[in-house]
Amino acid sequence: MRSILFPTLIAGALTACGGSSSSTDTTSPIDPGGPDQPVDYTQLKLSEPSEAPLTLLAGEDFERLVKNGLRLQTGVRDEGENGDGTVDFSAGPPEADTGNDNYSDTNVHIDGVGESDVAKYDGQHWFVAYQPSSYNGELPGVQIVSTDPDIPDATIVGTYSFDDSSWGPAYSLYLQKDNGLASHLVAMRSQRRQVEPVLPGWGIEFSAADSAIWPGPRNSELKIEFVDVNQPSAPMLATAISLDGSLIDSRRLGDTLYVITRYDPWLETLQFEEVEGQARSENETALSRVEFTELLPQYRQGDLEAPLSDDCYASSDTQPEHGFFSMVNITAIDLNAQQIVSSECLSTGVDSMTMSTNALYLTSYDWRQSERRTIIHKFDLTDSGASYSATGGVPGSIRSDAPYRVNEYQGDLRVVTTRGDWNQPTHHLSILRQSGSGFDTLAELPNSARPDPIGKPGEDIYAVRFAGSTAYVVTFRQVDPLYVLDLSDSADPKISGELEVPGFATYIHPLNDDYLFTLGQDADNQTGWTQGLKAQLVKVAGGTPKLVGEMLIGERGSHSEALYDLRALNFLPVGEGDMRVSFPVSVNSAENGWQYSGLQMLSLQGLDGAEGVMLDQGTLIAEAAGNDRYDYGGGVRRGLLHNDAVYYAHDNHIWYTQWGAADAPSGPIGGEPIACTEKIRDGLWVELWTGEGETDACAAQVVATDGDYSETLAPNTRQAWPGGCTFDGVPERAGTYSITATLDGYASQTQTGIVVSEDVCHVQPRWVWFELHAGSEQ
Repeated sequence: MRSILFPTLIAGALTACGGSSSSTDTTSPIDPGGPDQPVDYTQLKLSEPSEAPLTLLAGEDFERLVKNGLRLQTGVRDEGENGDGTVDFSAGPPEADTGNDNYSDTNVHIDGVGESDVAKYDGQHWFVAYQPSSYNGELPGVQIVSTDPDIPDATIVGTYSFDDSSWGPAYSLYLQKDNGLASHLVAMRSQRRQVEPVLPGWGIEFSAADSAIWPGPRNSELKIEFVDVNQPSAPMLATAISLDGSLIDSRRLGDTLYVITRYDPWLETLQFEEVEGQARSENETALSRVEFTELLPQYRQGDLEAPLSDDCYASSDTQPEHGFFSMVNITAIDLNAQQIVSSECLSTGVDSMTMSTNALYLTSYDWRQSERRTIIHKFDLTDSGASYSATGGVPGSIRSDAPYRVNEYQGDLRVVTTRGDWNQPTHHLSILRQSGSGFDTLAELPNSARPDPIGKPGEDIYAVRFAGSTAYVVTFRQVDPLYVLDLSDSADPKISGELEVPGFATYIHPLNDDYLFTLGQDADNQTGWTQGLKAQLVKVAGGTPKLVGEMLIGERGSHSEALYDLRALNFLPVGEGDMRVSFPVSVNSAENGWQYSGLQMLSLQGLDGAEGVMLDQGTLIAEAAGNDRYDYGGGVRRGLLHNDAVYYAHDNHIWYTQWGAADAPSGPIGGEPIACTEKIRDGLWVELWTGEGETDACAAQVVATDGDYSETLAPNTRQAWPGGCTFDGVPERAGTYSITATLDGYASQTQTGIVVSEDVCHVQPRWVWFELHAGSEQ
């Protein structure tokens, strides 16, 4: 959650610490020397974001930058503020590494670049992380589910429990395969302390506030565990690598795993000057005595412990008086050899990352200048890991959203940024081309020749997706314009089409050159208030978007993990021009709140022609209102499509069914055993209101019918109020009901099509509201 507390803490830590009586007049050069060679704190400055190329610092230069950063963190800048003292780091089509196209794989940003997820599948076994609970000994772990998609069937054949719950759940999983089947599960878990990775949406000056205040930062640690799953029923730990620092993000390219971490150097003996009067001289003594390698992030594997890197990239305009107190490491790990190949260090601001099959890009946001800019660092990907290549920048902010807003294509870099104030943002496309160690701007949009804006006044960007020579941008304030950008000529990009519909999309998925699938939320086109979930099929052939399919799911308050995490969506091509889609949903009713949670399924057909359609294939419901068999503790919610089989992981349980049979699932298996309550539940709860306080509404007659079945609902006098009464009935009976309410002196009313559903334990009650009006019966 964003909080105004962050800048307050920063100011207190980095400026209000001033006034210490230990400050002395010094004239010595800025150097890592000790108390006999005092440092002039008045000259210290933070190393600010810069578009200058990076240079590799080693030895005394690297040590000076780090120790000056610690001085700035603990001490007082006696002259004007030159920037603020903290640093912030963040934490497409399906993956194409399986060689098998009959099951859905992890949905990723860039084809060919693998991403971690809470569940992974090799075609025979589904590896699903589970949430610690009293049933599994409060330890995180992974369930290994054997699948038979032909029946379909599922069996839990193995479980791997991690030995320490303090490291958190294994929500970042990769599979390493041998001949197409999983040989090792690669699980990343963090032991979280106060030095966090990215706080999305905030610049580098906010997210590390907790590391800039007394009693100093305590870094997280990342453990990467290789679990041998060659025998799925008996998984065992093969080896583990631990890295100092917080996980920002990770990507996989072939058999190399790239892990990006953030680490803040610190000494336990350092003191803040406001707390201890002699802090400065004592801190200088500590800094002069410490071995520099003790300030660097380490890695451990078996008996080996060593620094990740003994040199570090920093801006080439770094001066001796500059300091910086965070490091980002790009660590390459050979998944076959199960060992680190290399690790590159950056001592500069980073708040987001993205990766192509050729390069890795780290971004930061410089808000200190009159023209706020996004800075981009490029690293080429080689057999020996990441290699620094270039640095550049563009006006505006990418909102810490590099995976969607920064895209490499045919050697050019396309970037979508937002400029201006929050209430009057403007949006821009920049196309960059590398030139030496920098970038040249080839084109921008809008421009003098093509001045049409991307978005209407006051609209913000909700989704961006690049697909080859095309980009799609969704903006929103009250309605949802979808813009299609033609980037086929890098020197002359243009808006080729626009579609305007109520609501907005937060995720765009190009299906082919002619169709898009989008997921977002409906909205009131007058107020802009969000309503239920909305899935859309959009035809974009010829660059002119046209809505050809739409489905509304639930009402205000409905939610899906897929709104903000593309890995929660499954896509499975079937036949020519058909695509199956699934994603978890939590569905609300505006009147009665939460109704059910499960896996929504859609069929997209005719994508190879001019008449594409989207069809509802139902929802596999895992839990519903009034269902007492779960603890609602949260956890993994992921779907899996394999041939005609559908699997769904929901809060430590597994469900499965056939495509087209969402209403007849098998399960759940795994997790806590089901224990149905014995209490009988009424299927209908009817509230009747007359609007007149003197009327005895409980005297009304409320009759529910379903075919030949008919029942008069009983008034519940304990839930009556002046002019109103509640009625209930049809205990444990599912059906589709017509309900008629009559009361002397009031016009009768009838509501039809009231569906009461049931699960393996109970019916799911439906609330129905009647408001009777005075007059003769109708």
